Amino acid sequence: MTTVRPAYAIAIPARDEEARVVACLEACRIAMARWPRPGVIALLVNNSRDHTVARAMAWARTTGGALRLAERHFPDEAAHAGTARRASFDFARAQLGSHGFLLTTDADSRPDPEWIGASLAPLEAGRAAMVCGAMELDPAEFARLPSWATDRGAVEDRYRRTALELASLLDPDPLNPWPFHGTISGANLAMSAAAYDRIGGAPILPHGEDRALVRRFLDHDLPVFYSDASRVVTSCRLEGRAPGGMADTIASRLAGGPHWCDEALEPARQTEFRARARARLRQAFREPRQRDEALALAGLSVEQRRQAPFFTGFGALWAFVETISPRLARHRMSWDEMAAELPRLERLRDDAAAARTRARPAGEIA
Repeated sequence: MTTVRPAYAIAIPARDEEARVVACLEACRIAMARWPRPGVIALLVNNSRDHTVARAMAWARTTGGALRLAERHFPDEAAHAGTARRASFDFARAQLGSHGFLLTTDADSRPDPEWIGASLAPLEAGRAAMVCGAMELDPAEFARLPSWATDRGAVEDRYRRTALELASLLDPDPLNPWPFHGTISGANLAMSAAAYDRIGGAPILPHGEDRALVRRFLDHDLPVFYSDASRVVTSCRLEGRAPGGMADTIASRLAGGPHWCDEALEPARQTEFRARARARLRQAFREPRQRDEALALAGLSVEQRRQAPFFTGFGALWAFVETISPRLARHRMSWDEMAAELPRLERLRDDAAAARTRARPAGEIA
């Protein structure tokens, strides 16, 4: 008898989530019921000391939800988000055949009823190898945060959006024309199983594993699509499970700790320089005569330029340049520094928009 493999699997890492896991599983079940092809939930519970497993199994018995559950215990030095995410992905991947799709969310999150369809449609159509969905913070939890924290968060989000817009003006991505949300979160990702295999699986990092995973896709020239239709509500609680995660960040700020901005945010001029360098290199990838100049402008020495891997795809080339160029070294900003940089960034954005308008042929619609 031939076993029918599911078309997709939802990878969910969980640790001490007895209070929230059922809401997550039920939201997934509702979303699965709205998509015509069969799927499974792959729940990977690690290092839990509560009743997460019992609650999940009781939910499956009551609802008939398609749950596959595994328990793991990682040593203390490996008991972090990256290990749990990788283990959950690999457990989910094992449920599928040679084809199929992987989705992931967090056990403290609740996917939208249309989540499965919105996430898988671009993958099934061949438009993308990965879909990064949008994320909304739990309204009830958000309302309990102090106003100074949410006000600061709003300024940081304004900076992030302005930086995305500037980069889109200088180095546009045809798959993601502005505006797009640009959020990368393990609470809402989807990908083809074949693409996951191609990149060698999810990176194992103490934190930031979701962004590193997306970066692996880009390094392999696998298209990444940012979907506004794929939506998940996630927690902004203060007692987190993953060191270095969102809860740790919020709690540290509320306790008076250093307010460091998202590490992806850079000073205004560096944001502009990175986007222009990437755009120049993208053009040089297609035009061999421009290669040496583009690499020099990106800050590479003569010897480094000789080592540039133009024989690979653009993604691997850009990864090489970003890693080796001193001019592209990252500088993480404090909140005060970011707030001071915001007017400069907005001026650069406005200048880039004006330059693009001037360069547009007569009659072309923006």
